[in-house]
Amino acid sequence: MINTIDKKDTLGQIVSIFPLASEIFNKYKIDYCCGGHDNLESALLEKELNVDSILKELNESYEAFVQSNNEYIDWRKESPINIINHIVRTHHSYTKKELPNIDLLMMKILKAHFSHHQELLLKLHKLFGLLKIELEEHLIKEEEVLFPLIEKYSSDKSNATLTKVTEFIKETESEHDAAGDILKEIRELTNDFSAPEDTCTTFRLVYAQIEALEKDLFIHIHLENSILFSLVSLETQ
Repeated sequence: MINTIDKKDTLGQIVSIFPLASEIFNKYKIDYCCGGHDNLESALLEKELNVDSILKELNESYEAFVQSNNEYIDWRKESPINIINHIVRTHHSYTKKELPNIDLLMMKILKAHFSHHQELLLKLHKLFGLLKIELEEHLIKEEEVLFPLIEKYSSDKSNATLTKVTEFIKETESEHDAAGDILKEIRELTNDFSAPEDTCTTFRLVYAQIEALEKDLFIHIHLENSILFSLVSLETQ
């Protein structure tokens, strides 16, 4: 087996060449989206994980992925506009659909299980409310300001546009960090989305839907932080 992935590669680089690495990182609770600029070795050591064994797991999975001839889009080779269109159609659309759905179910379990799980549900309701507000405002700013600016810069290459793009990218990455922090709190509060044994199907569904939202957001943020914004930076060089 040829080691394609190196321990000095950044998490963002690894997921860019091997999208299924995201599942391995999720398993070990490695933040490859907001932490996409960290290299693999430092991220694993911070979690006190075995670098060699996980590097071996990644490379074995990557080799199987290549041999199975899976077709996937290498977004690093796509234009910023194509990436933006994909993000809006796929990830923004999903987030806009799921946020109100989860919010509605959250109110149902808050009422149904309040007497037995008051403290847990009040904290979860508050955290999800903060996440919902953060993401709703974030998506609008991206679609109305940042993405049009990136598209404008792709065509005019003006320094004035670039300055605005750079400023909004910094702000956007900060918002990604904020959303990531809320998700970490939710995961900790819910014991990795493990619903209490005495709860109903709807309660477990809420946990499953928030976890699915988290996974989609990780891919979404990775595409922006590690690929789209990097491509914009490369265009300036």
